[in-house]
Amino acid sequence: MTALALDRVTKAFGARTILRDITLEVASGDLLAVLGPSGSGKTTLLRLICGFERSGGGTIRLGDDLVSGPGVHRPPERRHVGYVAQDGALFPHLSVADNIAFGLARRERRRHHRVAELLELVGLPASYAARPPQELSGGEQQRVSLARALAPQPGLVLLDEPFSSLDAGLRVETREAVAAALRRTGATAVLVTHDQAEALSMGDRVAVLRDGVLVQVAAPETLYRRPADIALARFLGEAVVLPGEAADGSVHCLLGRFSLVAPCAPGGVEVLIRPEQIRLAAPGIGHPAVVEAVTYYGHDCSVSLSAAGLDGRLTALVPGYASPVAGAVVSLQVEGPVAAYPTAA
Repeated sequence: MTALALDRVTKAFGARTILRDITLEVASGDLLAVLGPSGSGKTTLLRLICGFERSGGGTIRLGDDLVSGPGVHRPPERRHVGYVAQDGALFPHLSVADNIAFGLARRERRRHHRVAELLELVGLPASYAARPPQELSGGEQQRVSLARALAPQPGLVLLDEPFSSLDAGLRVETREAVAAALRRTGATAVLVTHDQAEALSMGDRVAVLRDGVLVQVAAPETLYRRPADIALARFLGEAVVLPGEAADGSVHCLLGRFSLVAPCAPGGVEVLIRPEQIRLAAPGIGHPAVVEAVTYYGHDCSVSLSAAGLDGRLTALVPGYASPVAGAVVSLQVEGPVAAYPTAA
């Protein structure tokens, strides 16, 4: 069943078009991550779904209900949508329990209906109910904000970059707790983010916006391994792009001949190889290269390499325990199939 459907939705502010013909569906129970750089239209899209802004064209349906279209604009309070803001937006003068119950009917609000259940759902102890929000960490406040959004049992939960203000370690912990809570309730959700790792790790599907246009919607693995174009490949993570020639279902480039993750027309191509596909071997086993620099992260390291026949450098990502030293002579091997894109005329 489709929980959310957008058909050719557009939005402009004055002469500036923010969103162009957005067509998108979210299945019931799924989490869709909307990914894009600043200014791509992500938050505007969320505000249109929520009803904070009126669309300039197209239709938006929540389930079978038309909430936005020609002559139709259902206000936010009648859309039965939960919303988690970037900063949590908790009321500092209310307790955690009162914040969670805020969107409930008056009688349920007075008796803190489901507060203990919702705190448990988002991984917080029941004792937090009496605390003011300012006594909680940023991650805990975001969990309370999610509990508040889930309290009225909405048909859709919208999350507007809810982890961006948290430090790296807390961001991972909080997003895992939020994802687990959404799965346990079976809620349908749309997460807006500019963080590639966040989108790929949380989304059942990922939609990428670029300059107001929907570039690609796919499962995370498909999006990463078979992005729609080279620009998207680079946006999604480190990319090694080499000139090559496609023929007979495979592609040949400086580092060898490889199978393709998707068919490509014969001829000149740009070959996409992810750094984690490149393995460093002993000299003489693959294409010769020299280690120019190593950036060590602990669990892995980024290795900058120069190679014969290559203008510039390429990057390999190898396990931390196998970190090479600068100046080492190695050979390069590539594991797995690669993607290829016709060279622009």
